[in-house]
Amino acid sequence: MPDPSSRFTAFLAELKRRRVFRVAVVYAGIAFIIVQIMDGTFEPMGIPDWVSRLIIILLALGFPVSIGLAWAFDITDKGIVRTKGKPSAPTTPHHIVIGNKALAVIAVLAIIVAAWALLREPSPGGAVISSIAVLPLDNISGDPEQEYFTEGMHEAIITNLNRLSVLKVISRTSAMRYKDTEKLMPEIAQELNVDALVEGSVLKAGDRVRITAQLIHGTTDEHLWSNDYEGDLTDILVLQKTVARAIAGEIGLALKPEEEDYLASAPQVNPEAYDLYLWGWHFRSQEGSENWLKAVEYLEQSVALDSTFVQAWAALAHVYIMTGTRDQAKWAIDKALELDPDYAQAIAVLGRLLLTSDRAASEESFKRALELDPNNTYALYEYGLSLLYWGRPQEAMASMQRGHELEPLDPPLLFGIGWVYQWTRQYDEALKYLQACLELAPDFSGALGREASAKLEILMQQGRYAEVVEQRGINTTLGMRARIAMGDTEEVHAFLDSLLSSGEYEQENPYGAAHRYAIIGEREKALSLLEQWYESNPSPSFRYMWLVYDHDFDSLRAEPRFKALFQKLGLTEVFDQYGQRIR
Repeated sequence: MPDPSSRFTAFLAELKRRRVFRVAVVYAGIAFIIVQIMDGTFEPMGIPDWVSRLIIILLALGFPVSIGLAWAFDITDKGIVRTKGKPSAPTTPHHIVIGNKALAVIAVLAIIVAAWALLREPSPGGAVISSIAVLPLDNISGDPEQEYFTEGMHEAIITNLNRLSVLKVISRTSAMRYKDTEKLMPEIAQELNVDALVEGSVLKAGDRVRITAQLIHGTTDEHLWSNDYEGDLTDILVLQKTVARAIAGEIGLALKPEEEDYLASAPQVNPEAYDLYLWGWHFRSQEGSENWLKAVEYLEQSVALDSTFVQAWAALAHVYIMTGTRDQAKWAIDKALELDPDYAQAIAVLGRLLLTSDRAASEESFKRALELDPNNTYALYEYGLSLLYWGRPQEAMASMQRGHELEPLDPPLLFGIGWVYQWTRQYDEALKYLQACLELAPDFSGALGREASAKLEILMQQGRYAEVVEQRGINTTLGMRARIAMGDTEEVHAFLDSLLSSGEYEQENPYGAAHRYAIIGEREKALSLLEQWYESNPSPSFRYMWLVYDHDFDSLRAEPRFKALFQKLGLTEVFDQYGQRIR
């Protein structure tokens, strides 16, 4: 019985004799060169993608054909001849057209082309793009009244890309600062610290929408990809996800199955309801209660027309919180989560709503929202504030900094980071961020007060107490601290006696009175007033944060009653009685 191994060896020898291996190597080398040249030249020349796909298919189909022809025929100096069967005795080798020199030339060409492919400027298929900014889209309808619609498309594309955990996406607030800019793409990419930029346009004509998007390499300004997407208003959510999916595909992202599923489909929406939603979101993003009330009006109309529109329900809940209508906010959140239990924005809004009533549920909601949408800057900001409030400043800073990476030009996040630095008594760092916030938004109300306070605390650290008193006066807690530091203890006591002697101030404002007693060292009185204040306000409040960080209460921090109050409030101690960080 023939040995199978010897038969296989004989077969390999026959393949070698018929030069099948040689043909396979030559074919593969030439095919590789062709593909690399196509990859580097077809797109800049405007050659359609289908041409590339067709050539690749033909090359793939041609490979087995070339192998078959190599087995059956040989190329000699006398032309193409049928390959004879295995000879019984050695014969004089004939001259072949494709010899070792030809193989060497092809190998060198393949190496040169491979090196060129590796060293040439990045492309979607070869560059590692892990961060991106979608610049404001152009409204090419010719109608300025359609600007709100274009802004809505911009927001939606960013929101969909945000769901991709492997991609850092700059949020809309920062991207919008480059609307109508004359800056070059590499300059914008450097300022936003991203690998690539997306720019494009929106055209709405009747019930049809066309979105044009193009991907640009941040460093080189090279246009890597461009395409148009068109659809009906009823399928606008599908169209937005199609654009996001195309961008992810061109970048070459490896998506999780759940991310693939998210981008693969979307429900239809009532066009009029969607239009009202965009108007509502437009006014929500504006400052002032009048704009927020307009947002409520539009969003209420939107959900009335389409009760299955989850984005409108979540946006409505968000605005209800902004206007202080908490019961209605809970109702809107419940509606949104009934439609989509995994809608991250609604879960984040729920976390904000529960902040002052159920700390554990609030934190669970924020964590779940960020698990579903790691790039959700609203959740990162609100969770950061919550962590600061709970006495966890390091975690608060991490959340704020992550949001700042995604929104480098967002005033609230700059303010939030400044606030964390201020409450942890790092005033120089606080000033940097608060002033950066005010440069972007000069009327940002919270930052103005925090900046002034940080400057005064720096004066206190420098021992310039008289300047603090001059700016604040004795009737403020900071002014009292400065006067005591100057040695004017009797004057401070006299002022407090006049303020607190009747007892009316204590009854009307036990928390404020506790501040003042703590400053002058009357710990028992201060503790009794704080306990009284807690009994009358058992629900969590942002004012409790002052207990964690305020200098005024340093004299109480070693007291068991103060520590017991912290336990009741679920707060974590950060400073000791000497004002030193303990965590």
